[in-house]
Amino acid sequence: MSLPKAVWSVLFRLFPCPVPVGLLRIGNPGCDSPVLVTCNFYLTVKRLERALKGTDAWLLVAEARGVNVWCAAGGDEFNTHSVVSALKTSGIADQVNHRTVILPPLGGPGIRAVEVEEQTGWSVKWGPVRMTDLPDYLSAGMRRQEAMKRATFDWKERLDSGLGSLFTFFLLVGIGFVLFAPSLLADYLVINSAAFMIFMLAAPWIPGKRGISKVMFLTGLLGVVLLSTWFVPFAEPGKIRADILIAVAALFICGSELGGLASTMASDFDAMVARLGVGRVGNLNFSGSVRTDLLNGNRRLSVQPSECIGCSRCKEICPQGVWDVNEEKRAVPARLEACTACRACLVQCPTGAIRAEAAA
Repeated sequence: MSLPKAVWSVLFRLFPCPVPVGLLRIGNPGCDSPVLVTCNFYLTVKRLERALKGTDAWLLVAEARGVNVWCAAGGDEFNTHSVVSALKTSGIADQVNHRTVILPPLGGPGIRAVEVEEQTGWSVKWGPVRMTDLPDYLSAGMRRQEAMKRATFDWKERLDSGLGSLFTFFLLVGIGFVLFAPSLLADYLVINSAAFMIFMLAAPWIPGKRGISKVMFLTGLLGVVLLSTWFVPFAEPGKIRADILIAVAALFICGSELGGLASTMASDFDAMVARLGVGRVGNLNFSGSVRTDLLNGNRRLSVQPSECIGCSRCKEICPQGVWDVNEEKRAVPARLEACTACRACLVQCPTGAIRAEAAA
């Protein structure tokens, strides 16, 4: 493992960290070994190799511009063309007797499975959401247990994704303290680290459904302490007030991005940027996009029963378990409140029965 690339991909996940696309051998694969596809983000490939240690498999690394699966699929950089191109140009067809490819389900917003099948002749299976479940999934004959279909966001995942996504912001602010307020740099480092750890570890138990509402609750508590500095004799009250403001800023950064870190929560930050009228930043569309319109309530998901063929693709791909199939074998939104607007159901529906219609 390249240490510079490992450090970069862990701490600066907002930026690409690519590896070459192509075909990798995991263990000693043969003509009957499974074929898996992933993005060409360094950390993803290395973690997949570690998760599959002891397994014989073919790993197709597809173009995603060096971005992780979830973000690249959301930005249409890990897409149908990426997978089709990998299957057609890697030489994998000459290495195996079967024609079944396993895709990462968090790539669902970008990869349209039915088009991959039509353009390549390969059958698509969605693997487990967590790569650590891959050995069990493969040993079970590529059958997913229900838990393997759903995303999680436990404390390790929160710390990992939070560090990778937020470190750049905290570093830039730290440089600002070095230049303009060096006397508060030590306070910033300690308070920022503590705020990040406390917020990410305690997030599920902090009151509020979304990241910003959780921050507002904590800000209210800190506001009480701030007000008390004018009525209670503290040593160096000015310094305490500055520290509280640093904590509030750190929590706001954590909370506004919390929903964008994983597939389990809707993004507050993206919805806010869209409301400000920002159209596009980098590979992401904001104002006017289907995703942010869903986040802001300008659109709502619906299904046309007459067009639904009961294929269950929506149920299989949704990492939140939003969709179910009723007795008439028609898709129904069973847990619409859990929707994070990832759009995977819209992309995977082969007939267009699932739609994002303008809200009344």
